[in-house]
Amino acid sequence: MLPKSILTISRDELLQHTRTLMLEKSGFHVSPARTDQEAVAFLTAPNTFELILLCHSVPEPSRVLLVTLAKKLFPALPILMLYNGYEHTAASVDGAIPNLDSPASVISMVKFLTGHAGQH
Repeated sequence: MLPKSILTISRDELLQHTRTLMLEKSGFHVSPARTDQEAVAFLTAPNTFELILLCHSVPEPSRVLLVTLAKKLFPALPILMLYNGYEHTAASVDGAIPNLDSPASVISMVKFLTGHAGQH
């Protein structure tokens, strides 16, 4: 059985590394992208992502661009955005949670959106 696969997109290297470790410890395979070009390369390569995790550090024009491309290529692929404060985005994400929520909250939402809720 292949591990559950997630594409994470972030401009913040430390946050990206921390999230990658947290998700891998929870049984996910993580493909981390730090630029629009890296994210597009992952989206257009033969991958089987179950979720895209979009960081608040990604600028709004890039959010819209990447989410629009992802939805065009994979209409059913859920996209979860982590945000700070009362941030708003025009990108058509499927869910959003505060970036400052606990790691357990983030993992719980990721598992819910990937259909793996209740699994360890």
